[in-house]
Amino acid sequence: MTSRQSRTQLLETLRGGVVVSCQPVEGGPLARPGIVADIAQAVVAGGAAAVRIEGVDNLRAVRARIRVPIIGIVKRTVADSLVRITPCVDDVDALVRAGADIVAYDATDRKGPETREAVLRAILSNGAVAMSDCATLDDGRAALANGADILGTTLSGYTAATAQSVDQPDLQLVRAFRHLGSFVMAEGRYNSPNLAAQAICAGADCVTVGSAITRPELVTTWYCDAVTRSSREMLNGFAIDLGGTKTAIARIERGLVVARKQVATEGNAELGAYVDRMSNQLADIGYARGSRLGVAVTGRLDAEGRWYAVNADTLPSINGAPLAEALNNRFGRVNCINDAAATALAEAYFGSGRGCSRFVYLTVSTGIGGGVVLNGELLRGQIGLAGHLGFVVGRHSDKSCGSGRVGTVESVAAGNSISQAASEAGYPGLNSKEVFAAAASGEIWAREIINRSARVVAVLCADLAAILEPECIAIGGGVGLAPGYIEKIRGFLLDEPKLFHVPIEAAELAGDGPLLGALVSSSER
Repeated sequence: MTSRQSRTQLLETLRGGVVVSCQPVEGGPLARPGIVADIAQAVVAGGAAAVRIEGVDNLRAVRARIRVPIIGIVKRTVADSLVRITPCVDDVDALVRAGADIVAYDATDRKGPETREAVLRAILSNGAVAMSDCATLDDGRAALANGADILGTTLSGYTAATAQSVDQPDLQLVRAFRHLGSFVMAEGRYNSPNLAAQAICAGADCVTVGSAITRPELVTTWYCDAVTRSSREMLNGFAIDLGGTKTAIARIERGLVVARKQVATEGNAELGAYVDRMSNQLADIGYARGSRLGVAVTGRLDAEGRWYAVNADTLPSINGAPLAEALNNRFGRVNCINDAAATALAEAYFGSGRGCSRFVYLTVSTGIGGGVVLNGELLRGQIGLAGHLGFVVGRHSDKSCGSGRVGTVESVAAGNSISQAASEAGYPGLNSKEVFAAAASGEIWAREIINRSARVVAVLCADLAAILEPECIAIGGGVGLAPGYIEKIRGFLLDEPKLFHVPIEAAELAGDGPLLGALVSSSER
């Protein structure tokens, strides 16, 4: 029997360390006891504090080679049950006899061939340390109440109730477990050193890493997919850019738009009408259901693909419309993304942001939006607000924009705001292009309006320098790319302290940006 003192000592050997799950792909070329033992020896040589081993034969082979603690599990498929990890008491007995120091079991509330309480009792009665593989906070509470030594986040994202968290590790559950006062094992999708470090910062005592170390088939796939996404020559498919005034549909081959249609956007249409028009226009350029398709839209998209109009005057019927669901029902698997965020992604991959690890795209057009790309990944949020840079407030004005906030960058610098300022100056009915023309012809009132717009954008760039320290900020949009506008931004940025100076570049992809970015995004999701 393992004493309480020796249990404590064992946990201390794990604290602050990395456990490596040496579980090759089932049926793969590495799934043999001798090779699993080789892998275990290699990761221990690299500093692993412990290993996690599946199967009695594998565990026996590993135990003969290493002296660090072993977490043992048995995976089996049981009829009429979703429980696969150490579902039976007999599994526990066999693992302990084979040399497991710790036995992990499915601690979720799903029905198994034997109760989770019975399996836990068997682990403890065999003198092993008990690790509960949990999916929720309630699972952890129940396991702790019944005597489990370790709470693991292993099954978060792999049960029906937690499937929405499948893309990233569940750091929130790590934090919640920390407050329970138990030893916390972060496990599940820790596929990079940075994510493992985040787990420790979130309160984990130890981190288990698996596929990123011991499944070369999967790791190779990650690299191949990343290279494919990053290669413009590999970018093939169809894309849609639905803006407030126009909708563009394109066929893209080897990263180039080879066929394109553009029509006016019906601003007062319902969601079904938008999807119908997309379908008709895609058919005209050769789309067939199942082809790769990305869709960029104006407005805000939350993590569930619900679509909200930022400016109610532009898309009055769109307020939480289930865009992703409608697109998937019509076309098959489709990714949808905000149009400015799509352009940010495209510029980061193929345009002005190439080679930047911290890149910001800012579009100054009818409204103001943008996107942030960090280490090749677009910054996204649950409600779709990330990248709406025009909603930042400063000491700019006493007016509001579509966000409802007063004094935003958009309320001064955007095309609509330029037109409104011209009207207030006694020149009603002018659009931003006409105001730029008036400024170019020497009209002082127009120059003041354009200068004020550029000055506000320069201040926003300085703010972004303080928040993100980007290597480059690319400016796009009809206003942003108007003659002389970027030069004005650069000039006004010089009025800021040198610490806040950041390179300002012109976006390179013009109208192709949202289309290319939507297609890139479709390969990421």
